[in-house]
Amino acid sequence: MENNTSGSQEAKKIDFEPQKITIIGSGFVGKAAGKGFLAKGHDVTFVDINEMLIESLNKGGLTACNIGAECAHDRDVYMVSVLTPTINDRLDFRFIDSALSSLGQALKANMNRPIIVIRSTVPPGTTESRFVPVLEKYSGKKVGEGFTVAMNPEFLREVKAEEDFMHPWVVVVGSNDFKTAEVMEELYRPFGAPIVHMTIKEAEMMKYVHNIYNAAKISFFNEMRLVAESVGVDADRVFKTVMESAEAAWNKDYGIRNFGPFDGSCLPKDTLAFMNWANDAAKKKMPLLHAVIRVNENLKDKMYLEY
Repeated sequence: MENNTSGSQEAKKIDFEPQKITIIGSGFVGKAAGKGFLAKGHDVTFVDINEMLIESLNKGGLTACNIGAECAHDRDVYMVSVLTPTINDRLDFRFIDSALSSLGQALKANMNRPIIVIRSTVPPGTTESRFVPVLEKYSGKKVGEGFTVAMNPEFLREVKAEEDFMHPWVVVVGSNDFKTAEVMEELYRPFGAPIVHMTIKEAEMMKYVHNIYNAAKISFFNEMRLVAESVGVDADRVFKTVMESAEAAWNKDYGIRNFGPFDGSCLPKDTLAFMNWANDAAKKKMPLLHAVIRVNENLKDKMYLEY
């Protein structure tokens, strides 16, 4: 699927056909998505293994059941928002594997050629190498024939999940076939956000880059704050000004193009000088800055790049 971004203004004028959508995993991510699609006129049911949650959703006026019940059958789209926790710093797929095996069983009698949309955060290649075989095994159907798959990463903040879903700043659709991408585009078009299309593997990678970039930015400014405060500098004033002055803050293309390691007259010398000054004068270690310098040097080494 070609990587491209769809605008939303012209698309808003186009009528869409309501879909029968089942949300698998009805925590804050799944619930926000389901309620959002309901608001746009779709037929939405919620699936979970937690009977108390199912009861709560039903009492709240929503339709909820377990995966084997009638409300989960013969749907057009299944959106999977099941947790992928870590154990010993490694992903644990047991919950999502179990959910997909149950979904595969439900697909046996489904004649709609539904789309299975993975919204869980997983490493690149997982959907095609792990999830598709599970679905094929338990459904007895082949991907592309009895069902299709897509990756649709979510960017919801837990405290504002429903608001974020209704007002997205961007929608990412990972798909390897045009028809699936077209249906996903139709689903999200009414929300008015740019829709970016890419392959499934690219969408999986994109979500991790998204999260890790956020983590790296927080750690960068936390490390800088420790140094600033140790020498009596107002870190908040400095950081707000940096977000106006630094090209990395206002130029979206800065640093993301494949131009190799940073060089020039400022960045190499300033990173080293500041790290050593912080260590000597401020008595602060800067492990993140040290890693920045080390990665930059490693990228100049052909043996490192071939590793």
